[in-house]
Formats: sequence, C-alpha cells, structure tokens
Amino acid sequence: MNQQKQRVFNKIIDKIKSAKNIALISHRNPDGDTIWSATAFYEIIISNFPWKKINLVCRDKIPRNLSFINNSKLYKSYFDPEDYDLIIFFDSWSKSQTSFDIIYPELFDSKTYNTIWIDHHKTNEVYCRQNLIMTNYASTTMIIYELFKDTSYYINQNAATSLLTWIFTDTGWLKHSNTNFLVYKYVRELIKLWADRQFIIDNFFKNNSLDRLRLWWRIIEKSFIDKDNILFTYINKTDIDAFWADYEDISWITDLLNSREWIKYSAILTQKWEYVKGSLRTLRDDIDLTSLAKKHWGWWHKKASGFTTTGSIEEIKTLNF
Repeated sequence: MNQQKQRVFNKIIDKIKSAKNIALISHRNPDGDTIWSATAFYEIIISNFPWKKINLVCRDKIPRNLSFINNSKLYKSYFDPEDYDLIIFFDSWSKSQTSFDIIYPELFDSKTYNTIWIDHHKTNEVYCRQNLIMTNYASTTMIIYELFKDTSYYINQNAATSLLTWIFTDTGWLKHSNTNFLVYKYVRELIKLWADRQFIIDNFFKNNSLDRLRLWWRIIEKSFIDKDNILFTYINKTDIDAFWADYEDISWITDLLNSREWIKYSAILTQKWEYVKGSLRTLRDDIDLTSLAKKHWGWWHKKASGFTTTGSIEEIKTLNF
C-alpha cells in the first residue's frame, strides 16, 4: 500500500477509535452500494468496538428489493448532528446527494463537525473533514473492505456478505469492464471469510415476483433503438400501478437491456411524481456516459450513469442525450 493511502486509512481508524457516537449516512434514493457499505461498516465497528453507539441513517426508505440486507431495518430517517462526534457518508458524490444539505447546511463545515466521506465516484465536490475517494475501485464496498483488511480488523460473516454482494452487483456479476484483478482478488478473500454466496443468489435471482416479471416485459415492450443505435425505453406510474409493482422493481432490467455491444448505450426513463429518473448503461469502451449524466447533474461512472431531473418523460425524451 502506498504511504498516502496508509496515512488516510490510519486517520479514519483513529477517528473511529476515539468516537463514542457514530452516524453512518447512506445517500438519498439509496442503492445497494451505499446500503451495503454502511451496514458492513456497522457490522465491523460493532464486532470490534461493541461499546460504541452507532446509528444507520438515510432520508429515504430502504427499497423493498434490498430490505433483506442485514441490519437494513435499523435505519433511521432523521438524526441530529449534535448527538454524534463522528459522521460518515457512504457513496454520496455530493452534499445534495446526502439529502441533509438543506436541513443541516452547517453539517458540511469541516471546522464544526467531524465528518468522513468514503466514495468511488468521479466528482469535483469534496465536502468532509476527511475524504477517502478511490475512483478506480468498482464499488465503495471494495474500499471499505480494503480499509479494514489493511488495518487488521476483524470482518465477520455478515460484513463479508454485505461487502461481497455489491462488488458482485456493481460489476454486473463480474461481467462489466470494471472487473479487474483486484475485484477477483477481493471476491476470493471475502468468500474465504465465509461470505454467504447462496444468500446473495437466493435474494437476487430467486425472488422475482410475477408482477415484477410482467413489469419488465412492459418495459421491454416499450423499448426502441433509434437511428444512432441508442436504446430507449420508459415507464410511468400508471404502468407500475397496473402490475402492482414498485419503482424498485425496475432496477435489474437496466443491465438486461444493455446486453448487445453494437448498441451505443441504453437509457431507461422512469417517471416518479414530478421527477424523471434516467439510468444509462453501455458495454462499449469508446462511450463515456459521464458527459451525458453531467448535463443533468447526475451521478456517473464511465459505463454506468444516471440522473434525476424535473419534468415529464415526453420533455426529457426531447433533450440532447
């Protein structure tokens, strides 16, 4: 490990050791990486420092399709920063993504609050007292694993399972181009730590309801490929209600649609109240989706990006992707 990374790791561990009350914050509209990173962190701290008070916090409800995660039922929707001497944000690429920037703008004053930000997104916004950003890592869970592995902390089975799950999913089950030697190395090590692969398989591949599958067929039915080989599809609340489904049921169809290399990229637009959520995916090395997501103030990786913006699907469809 290089010396700079070791110094940052040591500073984070020192902050954990000295803190009595710790808040672990997952970002708004939580996905698996932010939830699994925080819950794995929770498991590791509790197993190594059982006397500390730790709370999991997220402004939005944990999605139903991710509610099987260990400790997901412990999440609180609000917290008072004054109650904690250490606050850690996971996978949140901006202050607004934490969803606490309006309620507690002073939270991001590094002179006032002891805060840590751990993330793997490419971003220009550095907002905490201590920042651990590793953009060449496939998921934030990989960073969490390396932090505690390299500082010789005990990682129990629940934590190992949480960390392994989102390494799998953020690499498209080891299919995406971000699956490199380090990913395989960490997968092997986590399995050796008794990460429960069968638990992951059962909850991701063996629990699809008939309503979810019908919704997926509706999304596929609406899809089309334009003259530039861009695959578009869209879904609205009427479609979701018709199949007794949830917004969370849409997530896994994104990678399924993006399964042919000759497609430039795929875009799924989802109407959610007054907002439209866009999910962008590509398999091609010559496409960088970050430039598209930035137009709509979204989050981004080169081959997997997204955004949330106001307006209707019809309005968004006319925008320059």
